[in-house]
Amino acid sequence: MTIAQLTDEEKKAIDELRKRVGNELTSEHCNDTNMFYRFLKARDFHIDHAEDMLRKHIQWRKEYSVDTILHDYIPHEALSKYFPGNLIGFDKENCPVKYFAFGNMDAKGVRRSANFPEIMKYVIYIQEKEMEVLKQQSRKLGRELPGSVYILDFKNMTLSDATDMKTMEHASILSRMYQDNYPERLKAVYIINVSPYFYIAYNIIKVFIVASILRKVHICKKDFQDKLLKIIDGEQLPAFLGGNRTDPDGNPLCKSFVNHAGIIPAKYFKNKCSKDFKNKVNVHKLNVARMSTEEVQMPINEAGLVIEWEFEIQYRDIEFGLYFQDRAGNRFPIIPVKKVDEEEFTETGTYRADKAGTYIFVFNNSYSWMRSKDIIYRIVVRNLEDNLSD
Repeated sequence: MTIAQLTDEEKKAIDELRKRVGNELTSEHCNDTNMFYRFLKARDFHIDHAEDMLRKHIQWRKEYSVDTILHDYIPHEALSKYFPGNLIGFDKENCPVKYFAFGNMDAKGVRRSANFPEIMKYVIYIQEKEMEVLKQQSRKLGRELPGSVYILDFKNMTLSDATDMKTMEHASILSRMYQDNYPERLKAVYIINVSPYFYIAYNIIKVFIVASILRKVHICKKDFQDKLLKIIDGEQLPAFLGGNRTDPDGNPLCKSFVNHAGIIPAKYFKNKCSKDFKNKVNVHKLNVARMSTEEVQMPINEAGLVIEWEFEIQYRDIEFGLYFQDRAGNRFPIIPVKKVDEEEFTETGTYRADKAGTYIFVFNNSYSWMRSKDIIYRIVVRNLEDNLSD
């Protein structure tokens, strides 16, 4: 977008928005016509709505010291090494390309290493680094670029990752932060290496994402390499994504410039465990005798509600699963029964109930001949619009 490409109505709207909030902006931002255009476009050029969005953005920048974050902020070591997301090159139109190895992310390790304000600050920091690259590219080319390309890789994503309640909560907050403060900065998203587990998480997260972003999302299956090579030159694209680029030693994983995330070493941990949830409301205790199975039934009368659960095993392990039962009594597995060994941590999960019926939590101890297991658990049903945690 250039000044010459603007319609007269768009120019008037930009001038009006600048007049309303210009005295609250830095001189750099006040002179940035493209910024006003982006916030107006995000609100369909409704000036009052765009003003409200921009004022909230100005306050957000002050709250997180965004204007000085690239100079003043010292990145958290564990996050900079193991939190996915980094620039890997440029597409054929010279737009930045970022790669996110979400399937390899150690979500629990992240939370044990940093609290959420620290995570939020780090995400803003890497986002501002991306904005600086976009700005430099635009200046170099003499035109505004349409935004960045994101490659979201969910290879190695587990069922535990897909249903982790805290991960869903954080992802929803960060998604809203991005779309509220970086409007029209996204060119396209390519989601690769998806599995059925991915859709469990995606069906929750996408509710919080605006339609203008969802339209830019491409969920790729086995042909993702061909799709990426259509927009990214093979010399820019790492070999493990289908391109020709490798490390100097020939490593196709390009570890010298690609963050593949991974398990966070215990030396970074600050939060050792979360045994205090037993003091929350609606917490129950369940004894599962040796060689037996216990069930907790949760009737859901309205499709679209979100079921959240937390439980702790007082001793060793338990097999856990979640089933759906229709009115005819037929059962269908949602989360197949599998062994959970979380003696140190609280096991959490979330699921969007797409059907009305009875959801059955299964705690199976039939494999244990000698020991009963005590379970402390909490199950909460919410509207999706509610906060995801107390």
